[in-house]
Amino acid sequence: MAEHLAIFDAYPRWRLINEPISDDPLAGLQRDTALLKEVAAGKRGATARIWENPHSLVVTRRETRFPAFNDAQAQLGAEGWPVLVRESGGTAVPHEAGIVHFSLMFLQDKLFQFSMDTVYEALCEPLQMALTSLGLESGYGEVKGSYCDGKYNLVVDGLKITGTAQRIIGAKKSADGVQRSAVLAQSMLMVESDPVAGTDVVNRFYQLAGSDRVFDPLVSTSVQQRMGERAAGMASGELTLLVRERLAEAFTQLTSAE
Repeated sequence: MAEHLAIFDAYPRWRLINEPISDDPLAGLQRDTALLKEVAAGKRGATARIWENPHSLVVTRRETRFPAFNDAQAQLGAEGWPVLVRESGGTAVPHEAGIVHFSLMFLQDKLFQFSMDTVYEALCEPLQMALTSLGLESGYGEVKGSYCDGKYNLVVDGLKITGTAQRIIGAKKSADGVQRSAVLAQSMLMVESDPVAGTDVVNRFYQLAGSDRVFDPLVSTSVQQRMGERAAGMASGELTLLVRERLAEAFTQLTSAE
């Protein structure tokens, strides 16, 4: 068995939360943190979440220190892109309908029971299965010029289609005094969202906030773009629903989730 699949077997009772798009982008964003804290406190078992968020731009705490952050937040909010702050690192990322988020949360019996690489591979396994079911083969790799870049991007045809992040917090010690930890692994899969428009919003934030960071809008893609004519006849939202279904099926196949 591949090492990353051992994560699914280590927790025989996974729960899958398959949520509709949130009405409140802040509440949608904070839900992962709330679930992670429940896992850390022993109030919740291993959990996966499929979700979407309305129009918003999500930035890191470090980016709130940009010289004109408040001005950028006010301007983008007036343009329909409220700027929210997350706990994990990386760069600014857009949220909107047509971007499917997939999160894993579980408790480790000791700190780094599973390596960060192993956790990322477990996170991406059902995503890759869902993409394969739609005729898209993906692999891992950094994509120069993309926002929130990392070696565990999922890449199709040399273009970034999924970004990933990870967060670890302390949890209650085990009965024998060993420090445990709770893991949150997150991904965002571009399905129907326009990657060029999304990158433009990210770049606009940095410009308004007083940063010189600029990302390339042509190095990312979406499921819709990669499927081409096969997706052309679908109504708005139909492909996103299909991806969510395939992702849930893949995760359930791996875990027998409830």
